[in-house]
Amino acid sequence: MKKALSIIAVLLVLVLVIVTLVTPALAASKGIQDKAIQLTTNLRYDRNPSFLRANDGTYWLFWARGQDSRNIRGFNGYDPDLDYYDVYYKTANSMPGLERAAEHQIPLKAPDNAQRDIAAVQAANGTIWVFVSTGLGPGSERSVYYYTYDGTWHGPTAVPATDYAAHISALQYQGKIWVFFDIGYTLKVTSYDETTSQWTSTPNLIANNATIAKAIVDKGKFYVVWTYVDGVNIWGSGIYLSSSPDGLTWSSTANPIAAWPATGATNWDPVLTQDKGVFRLFWAPDSGIPGYGQFIATSTSTKPTDPASWSVPVQVTTANYDGNNWWDFWPQVYDKGAEYLLYTSERNSSGTGMTDGNIWMVHLTVPLLR
Repeated sequence: MKKALSIIAVLLVLVLVIVTLVTPALAASKGIQDKAIQLTTNLRYDRNPSFLRANDGTYWLFWARGQDSRNIRGFNGYDPDLDYYDVYYKTANSMPGLERAAEHQIPLKAPDNAQRDIAAVQAANGTIWVFVSTGLGPGSERSVYYYTYDGTWHGPTAVPATDYAAHISALQYQGKIWVFFDIGYTLKVTSYDETTSQWTSTPNLIANNATIAKAIVDKGKFYVVWTYVDGVNIWGSGIYLSSSPDGLTWSSTANPIAAWPATGATNWDPVLTQDKGVFRLFWAPDSGIPGYGQFIATSTSTKPTDPASWSVPVQVTTANYDGNNWWDFWPQVYDKGAEYLLYTSERNSSGTGMTDGNIWMVHLTVPLLR
C-alpha cells in the first residue's frame, strides 16, 4: 500500500512539474488572446502593419488592404500573398485611440506594385516617409517605392537600385533614412542622405540566403534580424541576426538565434526591440503541426550576437481553437520595452475560427511575457 502511495505521489509531482513548465506559454497565449484589440474590421484582407510615433506625439498606423473581394485565404482559390494592396493609415493621440480612429487611404495612384509590405519612418525635418514593396507579390514595377507626407501626400517615387526587391524595413538615424531589402534572397541596405538629398549609389551587402528582415539601431550599432532561406530546399529554417557599427560593413551569426522547436517548423517575420540591455525578438513560426496554425513567438537575450544566449521560445498567440486554425503573423512592436504588440491575424473577433486578415494590437505586460 505504501509503495502504491509512493508511486502515486511521484506521478503527482511529475504532473505538477509538467504543468509548471507548460503553463507560462499557455498562460501568455490565453492572456494575449483575451486582451487583444482589433484595429481594423474591413472585409478585405488587411495585413503587415507599420507603426511610428511622430515628433509631435501623434501615433500613426499604416497597413496594406487587399483589393480582392474574396478576402479569406483559400476561399475560391484566394491567396493573400498574390493580392494587390492599397495603403491605409490611422492617426491618434494615443495607442488605444487607434482602435476608433478614422481610416484613410493614401490618395495617390499606386505603381504596378503589390504594395504588400510597408515600412514608415519620419525624417529629421518632420516629413513622414512610407515605403512599399511587392513582398514577392505581383506587379511589373517591382522596385521599392515611397510616399511622403508634409501636410500633403507626394509620390510614389522609386528608390534607386532596388529593382525586383521583395521585403523591406526602414529606419532614420544620424541624418539618413536607411532602407533594408532583399533581392533574390540577398539582403542589402541603401540610405538617403537628408542633407544632400542623395541615395547611396550602390547598396551594401548584409547577408546571403536572407529574407524578411527588420532593423533597429541601439547605442550606435545596427541590428537586423532575418529569416534563412536558400530558395530551393530550405525555407524559414531559423531566424539569424546581422550587425554593423556603421551600416556599411556587416557580420552575421553562423547559427540561428531562434527557431521554433518542432519537426517541420518554419520561422518568419522577425522583429527586434531592446530595453535596458535586454533584446526581445518576436517572430511568426509555423509549427509544422497540422491544425496548429501560424502564431507569434518570443525570445530574449542580453548578448544578441551570441545564438546560445537566446532564451527558449515562448508562444505568445494561439492561432487555433477547437480544431480550427489560422495565421497570426507580421508582428511589430512599439516602445523599447515592447509595450504594445501589433500583428496581422486571420482570427475572428471571438478567437474561435478563421476569417479575413485584420490588424490587432495588445498592450503587453511583464507577466504575459514571462
